[in-house]
Amino acid sequence: MESLLQANKFEVIDMPGMNTLAFLIKKDYEAYAQGYALLSLERIRSTEVEEEGKIKKIFNVFVDDEDEVDDIVLLILTDRKAFLSTGVLDNNGFRTEETNIPLSYGSIYNIEGVEYKEVNYTPDMKRNFAIIDSQTGEEVKPSFYKDEATGLIKGRCKIMPNRPYIVLEVRFEGD
Repeated sequence: MESLLQANKFEVIDMPGMNTLAFLIKKDYEAYAQGYALLSLERIRSTEVEEEGKIKKIFNVFVDDEDEVDDIVLLILTDRKAFLSTGVLDNNGFRTEETNIPLSYGSIYNIEGVEYKEVNYTPDMKRNFAIIDSQTGEEVKPSFYKDEATGLIKGRCKIMPNRPYIVLEVRFEGD
């Protein structure tokens, strides 16, 4: 029996002290035609298997169109550094290559006390950014609210002191 859901998968081996995160760049032309963001970031969850002291992570991306090529961003976290890599995933597997993903990244480090970063969201609730706690590898999930003065949907991210965070953002610089 053939599966109703088709998926492309790729695997990454994490050495001790490494943590690889993967993100899918989604393109939504219908939302863009309505004035919303064209690109959004979606974290790809993995399953993990330990092999000889290393962690093998298996990432699955569900396929909408058999000929579709997905843009992937890999963020590799270590104790002291973060590395960024891009590639494409299709029926032939994952290939690391430079893509035309309009990606920017930076870091947040706060030494004062608990700080809150406010971010704007589009009405369709897609996000073009991710804030990652580099110590845990988890995304900082914002709490949502509606700004009564502007009517915009916003998110408030809690940034803890003395913890480095990585910010990934995709932007479409079109007409």
